[in-house]
Amino acid sequence: MKFKLRPFFKDIFLTFITQAVILIAFFFIYRLIAVNFGPEGVGEYSLIKRIIAFLQPVLLLGLGIGIPRYIAMSQNREQRSGYIKAGGLVVAIFSFVFLTFINLFKDYFAKLFFGTADYSNLVLPFSLFLAGLTLHALVYSYFRGRLFVKTFNFFQIINLALVPLIILIFFKNITIEKLITLIGITTFVVAFIFSLFLVKELFVPIKKWQFFKPFKELFQYSLPRVPAIFAWQGLLSLGPILAIHFTSIREVGYLSVGQSLLGTVGAAIAPLGLIILPKVSTLIVNGRQEVIKENLNFLLGAILQCSVFICFQLIIFTDVIVEYWLGSEFSGAISIMRIVFLAVFFYALFEAMRNILDAVKVKPINTINLFISLGVFLIIGGILLFLIELFSPIISLSIALTSAISCLGTLTYNSIRKIYPEKLKKDLNYLWIAVLINVLLGSIAIFAKSFVVSKFYYLVLFEVLVGVIYLSILWFLKMEWIREIPKRILS
Repeated sequence: MKFKLRPFFKDIFLTFITQAVILIAFFFIYRLIAVNFGPEGVGEYSLIKRIIAFLQPVLLLGLGIGIPRYIAMSQNREQRSGYIKAGGLVVAIFSFVFLTFINLFKDYFAKLFFGTADYSNLVLPFSLFLAGLTLHALVYSYFRGRLFVKTFNFFQIINLALVPLIILIFFKNITIEKLITLIGITTFVVAFIFSLFLVKELFVPIKKWQFFKPFKELFQYSLPRVPAIFAWQGLLSLGPILAIHFTSIREVGYLSVGQSLLGTVGAAIAPLGLIILPKVSTLIVNGRQEVIKENLNFLLGAILQCSVFICFQLIIFTDVIVEYWLGSEFSGAISIMRIVFLAVFFYALFEAMRNILDAVKVKPINTINLFISLGVFLIIGGILLFLIELFSPIISLSIALTSAISCLGTLTYNSIRKIYPEKLKKDLNYLWIAVLINVLLGSIAIFAKSFVVSKFYYLVLFEVLVGVIYLSILWFLKMEWIREIPKRILS
C-alpha cells in the first residue's frame, strides 16, 4: 500500500526543513563571528539581536500574530486588502517615528540598552537591522496567513540564513558596526522585493467601512497581545540588557548565546506553531472545534516526552557543544548554559501551546501568563542581585530566567487544560515515564561520554542511536501519541 503525506503535514515538514536550515546557519553564523571577532564580538552581536527581539514587537504592534489570523479568516480579496492596508500603514508610520527618535538621542539609547554611550556608533546599524527585520516580519505574516508555505519558507531561508552567512563569508576584515549595517540593508532590500508579491492586494479598491472595520478588528485582537510579545522578548532580552550593567560584554555574550541555543528548541517546534495558528483559525471559522480537541492530547504527549529527552541530553553534553561550536575560549559559558537548559522542558510546552491559545481565544491569555512570568524573573533576579548575592550577577540572571520560563510553561499548560480539559493523571503518566527512561539513558550517556566526544560524528551517531532507543521504548510501552501521530500524518 502506498502512503503519502497529508497536505497539513507536508506544510509542517517543509517548514521544519526550513527551520533546520536556519538552525544550521545559526551555528555557522556564531562560529564565524567567534572566529573573526572573538568573545567581545559575539557579545556585541548577541546583545544587538536580543535588543532587536525586545523592541521589534513594539513596532509590529502585535500584528505578527493578528495578520496571519485575520488573513486566514478572510473570505475575499477586499477583506485581505483591508487588513494589509490597515496594518502596514500603522507599522510604517510608527517604525519611522521610533527609528528617527532613537537616532536623534543615540547617546541616551546606547547608554540605556548597551550599558554605555561608547556604543552610540552602533545605534544607526542597529536601526537599519531593526527596520529590515520589521519589514520582513510584516511581509512574512501575510504569506503565513495565506498559507503560502513554500514562499514564506524560502523567504525565511534567504533573510535569516543566507544573508548573514554570505556577508560574513565575503566581507572579511570589517567591524561589527559594518557587519550589522550590511545585514540590515540587505535584509530590508530582500523583504521589499518579496513585498512586491502582495502589490495586487494593496491596489484592490475598498470602501471606507472595508478599511475601518478590518482596522478595528485587527487592532482589537493584536494590541492586547503587544504586551505579551513585549513581555516574552523582555524575558529573553532583559537578562543580557541588565547584565551589561553588572559584568563584562564577554559574560553578556555567554548568557545571550545560551539563550539563543535554548531558542533552537523553539526552532524545532516552530513549524507546528507557524502552521497551527492560521490552520486552527480556519477550523474555528468553520465550526470544527472537535478536530482541535481530538489532536491536542497527542501533540501534548509528544511535546512532554520529547522535550524531557532533549533537556537531559543538552545538559549532559553542554561542554561538548561549547567546545565544538565556539571553541575552548568560551568555556566560561558552560555553567550558564546548563542553568538555562534546565528550562528546555517548560520552554517547549510554551512554544507548542501558545499559538493554539492565540487562535482559539480572543482574550490575550498568553499576555497574562507572560507578565506573571516576567514578574517572577524580576523578583528572583532582584533578590539574587541585591539582597542575597550568593552567586555572580550572570549566574543570578541565568537562575532568574530559568525560573521565569518554568513558571511560564506551567501556566501555559494550565491554560490549555482549562479550555480542553483532560485528566491530570494521563499527562503526569507521560511525564514520569519520560523522566524514568531518561534517567537510565542519561546514565548511559554519562558513562559513554568520554568515548563519544572524541569525534564529532561519534557524538551525532550516539545521539541518533539514543533517540531511536528512546522512541522504541515509548512504542513498546504503547504511548498513545507515538502510535496515533504516524497514522494521522500518512493518508
